[in-house]
Amino acid sequence: MLRGGGATHAVSIFVPRVATTSASGTLPVVINWPALGLTGTQEAMVTDYDPLAQSQGFIVAYPTGVPSNDLSQDSWQLVNTYDPQRNDLAFANRLIDTLIAQWCANPARVYSTGYSNGAFFTARLVCQLADRIAAAVMVAGVYHPAGCTPARPVPMYAYHGTADASIPYNGGGKSILVGSGWPGIKGFFNDVIPDEFAKFAADFKCDPGPLSTRIGSDVIRYEYVGCEHGVPMSFFEIVGGGHTWPGSPLASVLAPFGHTTNTVNATTDGWAFMKSHSLGGG
Repeated sequence: MLRGGGATHAVSIFVPRVATTSASGTLPVVINWPALGLTGTQEAMVTDYDPLAQSQGFIVAYPTGVPSNDLSQDSWQLVNTYDPQRNDLAFANRLIDTLIAQWCANPARVYSTGYSNGAFFTARLVCQLADRIAAAVMVAGVYHPAGCTPARPVPMYAYHGTADASIPYNGGGKSILVGSGWPGIKGFFNDVIPDEFAKFAADFKCDPGPLSTRIGSDVIRYEYVGCEHGVPMSFFEIVGGGHTWPGSPLASVLAPFGHTTNTVNATTDGWAFMKSHSLGGG
């Protein structure tokens, strides 16, 4: 358990049994933020990060959200006004500090990924903790908060299904989650998801109009080029994809949320992308 930002969170941490550390004796770490209502343990099962972390030699932290004063499900704050007694941004800072101090995480190689509400929260960290996050991967959720001003360009991947009924790809406000009682949540369903990603590309001074490449029959990659400091930015459109994690071994369990593609894998591909980036060359 870890307390920070006015709340106590359960945190599951996976450390590979045998790992080669850097010259400083540290390991990369991926913080994997769960979807709304999922525990860290369940997020580990959906994303299947542990076997990859074991074979590749990195740490994975799975924090569990907590209910807010207006939502009974475990969640991550997207704006502090939803629950002014709590500050998940402060918790994220505390978690990073703890991983560095107690678990030998490399401060230059802290990565953030997340699913749904956890993906939205990862986007918030890009906006407000860019100096601590070396790279980020968002799955089934992207938003560019009002006033977002990243301190540095952050390498980013995002995956989203065109048939996502929870967080609609083209906005419009219609979602199976509307009516959950979460103040302001409907606003997130008005956002056009690829446009939200494009706002980050604009922040990082990328060329307008990404290059598109079809990957298999159900995935289109939109790659932004010319970005500041050469930072890579790619958005993956999952054609007919649902509110799911690409490549998840629990595709059958996620079936009520729509199609899960195996053309790309948000875990193995996401890690291959993130691991090639670091802060300050660490």
